[in-house]
Amino acid sequence: MIESIKNFLQNQRNWLAELQEAQFDRGERELVALLKDESIKYYPVPTYAVALLAWLFVLLFPLILILDPTAPLSNDFDIWNMIGYYVPLLSTMIIFFVNMRLLVPKFFFRKKYFIYFVCNSILLAISLTCREFAVFLMLRNPNENLVDFFATYCFRNVREHFSIWTPITFFIILALGCLICIAIVFVWRSLIREFILREKRRTEMAYELTFLKQQLSPHFLFNTLNNITSLIRLDPDLAEKSMTKLSQLLRMMLYQTADQYISVKEDVDILEKYADLEKLRLDESFDLKFEVNLENPQAQVVPLMMMPLMENAMKHCVNPDGKSFAHIFIEQKGDELCFRSENSNFPRKSKSKSSGLGLSTFHKRLELMCKDKYSYSANVENGVYISILKVKLK
Repeated sequence: MIESIKNFLQNQRNWLAELQEAQFDRGERELVALLKDESIKYYPVPTYAVALLAWLFVLLFPLILILDPTAPLSNDFDIWNMIGYYVPLLSTMIIFFVNMRLLVPKFFFRKKYFIYFVCNSILLAISLTCREFAVFLMLRNPNENLVDFFATYCFRNVREHFSIWTPITFFIILALGCLICIAIVFVWRSLIREFILREKRRTEMAYELTFLKQQLSPHFLFNTLNNITSLIRLDPDLAEKSMTKLSQLLRMMLYQTADQYISVKEDVDILEKYADLEKLRLDESFDLKFEVNLENPQAQVVPLMMMPLMENAMKHCVNPDGKSFAHIFIEQKGDELCFRSENSNFPRKSKSKSSGLGLSTFHKRLELMCKDKYSYSANVENGVYISILKVKLK
């Protein structure tokens, strides 16, 4: 039973977290759209301006019912009734404002409950006194003055204006106001905290992605330069062709992968250029297949996400004593992209600390950019290394 309740609460928490994130995203899109609209002129305003406008609406709305001659309440209101109506309302506003701006954040949330209780008790006494004085002004006799107010009128049942229910009613209103203030401050703080943590996570993710992307390109470049270096003595002409193709490939990677997302077609073109470059260093018996089936070539994908798998297939497929092959299949259908590589399995042994850096970077980028939206598997079957990556596209 307890476990079921915990699961239910956790599910509700996850649902609220998703709803909050969706609202943050929607608000962000609306702000971006507003910032792009150059026809709107913006002026600096204080943060309390929204609260003042809300309270102004609360104050003015009853006037619609009071001043309208056809409204039921219009016949029952005169100037004194309006004073009797607005004085408690203004008192409630002041109590609400003092709690929101001072008492709740400074005392309640710092666990100074006694000071919080004393301050609100003082506000209650002041509000009751103001109410008594307003009623006194409306009902007093011409010969009564301020001394009579404190001596015979204040908090006494004169002219049936005061009873035990008066402070009880004010106390209930004060308690409800305090609870609402606490709830508002709690929700507001929670929203600000979650928004700041969200932006912090996004900033950290952006920095980490930039770092991983900067690691990916040098890793690819070092491997390719090592291959070209080995060709210089064996076949200078082939090494020259390889350098030309490498420069073309680097140019593509420099300009096409600067954005957070690129089209699947652009990413596949880079992989194809890389395959052509790698094929130059291999003999004619090497069996390379590169099959592509794109339903929507403009679908967006993370740049170079498949490059480590492609590089891994080309790097570890070379059999020094027999036939080598690498078969690459890329298919995009709907919102899913599937990369499948099959290659002869002859892994190189390396003592370098950088060995495996490409796949390590690959896993980190997947977790950061496609968390819970991808599946990856790699295994060896009958001497063939098979890796499969499926990603939900943006």
